[in-house]
Amino acid sequence: MDQRPPQPEANNVRTFYQRPWLDRLTGHYTVAWENEGRVASIRIRNRLTDMEGHRPALASLLRIPATVKTYFEAKRRTILKTPVPFLVYEAIEHMEPLIGPGKKVVELGGGNSTLWFLERGAEVTTIEHSEEWARQIRSEAATRLGDEAASRLTLHVAAGDEAIAFASSLPEASFDLALVDCMNAFTWRLDGVQTLAPKVRSGGTLCLDNSDHPNNWAAVSLLGRDHRTRFTGYAPMCPVVTQTSFWTLP
Repeated sequence: MDQRPPQPEANNVRTFYQRPWLDRLTGHYTVAWENEGRVASIRIRNRLTDMEGHRPALASLLRIPATVKTYFEAKRRTILKTPVPFLVYEAIEHMEPLIGPGKKVVELGGGNSTLWFLERGAEVTTIEHSEEWARQIRSEAATRLGDEAASRLTLHVAAGDEAIAFASSLPEASFDLALVDCMNAFTWRLDGVQTLAPKVRSGGTLCLDNSDHPNNWAAVSLLGRDHRTRFTGYAPMCPVVTQTSFWTLP
């Protein structure tokens, strides 16, 4: 991680193939951005490691069949038959004992994770940029889990500055866990981390997905190395190696 290029100055990261037909075939591509007026980049090779070069553990390799299964299932339905957060599998296992009846969760970016949290009895506040997707989440919550579970969901549709303004209005130190997994194209994850960290109680947890991606390096730098737990491996619906990180907040 210390050897990586300087982080982006803003949300200006682009991904492209240098040799389109060959790179698509071999799984190689380039991620590039500007820093102090100069272009910085990293070359991604086959995605058998995360973007910081970490390799998955053996336990994660054993999850590849489940990854492939959910990848093809997601082609048929947006909400999986058994909803699960799209985080590294070991990260889901790490998070499970943190969630239960009475726990309060706030997430920036909703979906299968929303139903997973509700199913475990948590009270969930979700900020989601898509009204259509939000309607589906509400419908699935009521249909699959019932009115009681649906009543534990607060779902606010907003993106960008409006999403951050809503997050800012939430009570301080009131959540047990914050999950930042929004699309940077709609709401910058750095803004989400800065805004939601103070909303988590002392000893609570902040989770940042895709923490290895250059778009999210500034958020990782903000949270620091202390009290960080990193998981590198495969995730549901994601047939390449990725990274999910947790911080225990002071």
